[in-house]
Amino acid sequence: MISLLKKELNSFFGSLSGYLVVSIFLLVTSLFLWVFDGNFNIIEGQRASLKGFFELAPWLYLFLIPAITMRMFAEEMRNGTIEMLITRPIKTFQIVWAKYLAALLLVFISILPTLLYFFSVYQLGNPIGNIDTGATWGSYIGLFLLASIYIAIGLFASAITNNQVIAFLLAIAFSFTAYLGFDFAATTSLPVGLQNILLKIGINEHYISLSRGVVDSRDIYYFLAASLLFLFISKTAIQKSKRFQIFNKKILFTAIVFIGLSFVFINIRVFRVDLTAEKRYSLSQTTKSLLNYQREALMVEIFLAGKLPAAMQEFQSAIIEKIEDLNAYSSFRMVYDVINVYEITDEIKRNQLIEQLIDAGIEPVNFGHRTTEGLSTQQIFPGVIVSNKSRSIALNLLKNNPLLSSDEKLQQSIELLEYEFARAIRILQSEYKPRVAFLDKPGMASKIETSDLRYTLNENYEIVDRTAFQLLIDDTVQTLIVAAPTIVFTEEEKINIDQFIMQGGRVLWCIDPISVSIDSLSIGLSTLAFEKGLNLRDQLFKYGARINANLLQDAFCLQYPINTAPANQQSKFTSAPFYYSPLALPNPSHPLSRNLNNVMLEFTSSVDLVGENENVSGSIILGTSPYAREVNTPVEVSLLTATNPPDKHLFNQANIPIGLILEGNFESAFANRMTKQLGFSEIITSSSPSKMIVIADGDILKNKVRFRNGQYQVLPLGQDQYYGQTYGNRDFLANCIDYLTDDSNIMQIRSKVVKLRMLDKVKIREEKLKWQLFNVVSPLVFFMLFGLSYYLIRKRIYTHTKIKHDS
Repeated sequence: MISLLKKELNSFFGSLSGYLVVSIFLLVTSLFLWVFDGNFNIIEGQRASLKGFFELAPWLYLFLIPAITMRMFAEEMRNGTIEMLITRPIKTFQIVWAKYLAALLLVFISILPTLLYFFSVYQLGNPIGNIDTGATWGSYIGLFLLASIYIAIGLFASAITNNQVIAFLLAIAFSFTAYLGFDFAATTSLPVGLQNILLKIGINEHYISLSRGVVDSRDIYYFLAASLLFLFISKTAIQKSKRFQIFNKKILFTAIVFIGLSFVFINIRVFRVDLTAEKRYSLSQTTKSLLNYQREALMVEIFLAGKLPAAMQEFQSAIIEKIEDLNAYSSFRMVYDVINVYEITDEIKRNQLIEQLIDAGIEPVNFGHRTTEGLSTQQIFPGVIVSNKSRSIALNLLKNNPLLSSDEKLQQSIELLEYEFARAIRILQSEYKPRVAFLDKPGMASKIETSDLRYTLNENYEIVDRTAFQLLIDDTVQTLIVAAPTIVFTEEEKINIDQFIMQGGRVLWCIDPISVSIDSLSIGLSTLAFEKGLNLRDQLFKYGARINANLLQDAFCLQYPINTAPANQQSKFTSAPFYYSPLALPNPSHPLSRNLNNVMLEFTSSVDLVGENENVSGSIILGTSPYAREVNTPVEVSLLTATNPPDKHLFNQANIPIGLILEGNFESAFANRMTKQLGFSEIITSSSPSKMIVIADGDILKNKVRFRNGQYQVLPLGQDQYYGQTYGNRDFLANCIDYLTDDSNIMQIRSKVVKLRMLDKVKIREEKLKWQLFNVVSPLVFFMLFGLSYYLIRKRIYTHTKIKHDS
């Protein structure tokens, strides 16, 4: 067997064709990865990753491996030496195994020079070494296993014909069918069960995971079992005098039993190891639990499609990869389809689909790209629609924080993919919508002022309005929103809200403790700010929060247009900072507020954690920038502070809390009090586990409203009415409600961190040609030196053997 293996190696390296095949493979690979523009180009992609190589290699192996295997049996049969091999004292399977190992060794040798690509990316990383080494080695394992099954298929093709060209073509056809043919068949209108079977038969389903650095026992078993199956068929083929009559009853029975057992083991996971540094392809236990309850297949329509820039191509790949990660743990697949809206030729239907996507919340993003006719601008839709048989959920997956770079936006969006899909799955699994109530009381923010928030929440919740006295009657209300009250709360209202909390109800308090007249400010340029006196301070204090009677100024704030023209001259508006409108910073370490855009506030106050209740824990989720200050009230508020700002040295308070979350068992604010006169003979004095969020600003949930042409025009929540920039108010508040209503800890998924691995753009710009030449030439030189060394060693051994024989 060893002699036969050496014979195959000597035959390969003893001919020019062997060197030519591997050299062409290395040259084409280098050109696609380092020179040619396209999805595989590492320099163009700007990512410190060999992902393009592992996506390209399966296609190049479709030609490389058949070129290696085509002669192994076909030449033996053409020369009539196959009978000599079979009649020798060596088992037929050992013959097949020797040729298989020889081909596997040759492919391994062809892979070795590609390690120079890894070295290059390692050196080009920003900083140096900024490449996920674990993921790379895991991907190489996947590539080697892929080669193993291609070789087995190639040997089978060579075993059924004595023509090398036909063996080459058959190997390509069989390998391509095994790689993607079953995937194509699964996209047709077949039953879901049959689609799953076809996908599991195909190579691509199992290579995808391995190519990303995730080693799954089911995938490894698939490659081993499929390789053994083709080797067994090859053994049977070379034993037959008539090459195409290879299946007798015994062999057919054996093959069926083997395939049946293989399907059993492919569906049993022994281990799944994520070799990536951040475990980016591992799912949280919460997501796995959701998938265990999945009882039907889901359809995912991906609208991020078309001719995309490199960053968006990576994001599209990340979306598909996350779907595959979910499929790895679910008995029911998430079938996805990539839809390019601009491929719809009917303009009316195309525009209708675009309007539907925008209405669903998938906001288009404009990007420019160069064409042969110049610079072209196109809209892309970075979102998906997840649906089951009865419902659908739209997910806007690209987080558009204007204060972050495009790379940081992409990183945030990729980090949140698991959360977005898990949230959609949970919503689709729910048989009913949780009920969220706005407190119905005079002086609260009106329905039109909260219309955008109501519309946003309506997709996942049933939105109602309830008075404080109705909360205990309607026991279906899970969460209460107290939206910017301006009128004093009575003790009767307070005790009803208190008992709602004691029964496990959750509350989002959005409260302005200070009264500031916007009308007076806009007309007279100044107004007086003073405490409202809402009669809530004692109740909130008992729960663990204190809203302070002050106003906050922040150097990181909105810009207002101020008329700077002298009196009696034409108005001239200049942008100036208005320190009473801070752009609050969500806490990046809390899962609720992590990866959110800044939140636009107006005349906000500070809030503190207080109390000594060991059963209640608190966390700050919203605060000022590092350059802020507190202003005690009453105080005059003037627009003139924009043109005559206070001394910058006064902005010396950092991260003043504006919003906080309280969790635990709350003590009743009416414990040890006479409550009969309030309508309660007995009260609950300690709550079941509950949550509440306290935000010292009521304007956070109020959208601006314009009155034009006899109609009200509602601006998006968090939109700067002067400059059109939309901030993160909507997402922040939606997260608050999600966090309050959900007990499955799904919000914890938002804490996942994915490191952004970039190349050094300066080094690439200055040394691009150098690295292109290095990666095109050095792999070829490396392989040629290896071949030369093999030749010299072989010659020396042969010469030594001959001298010994002559003597």
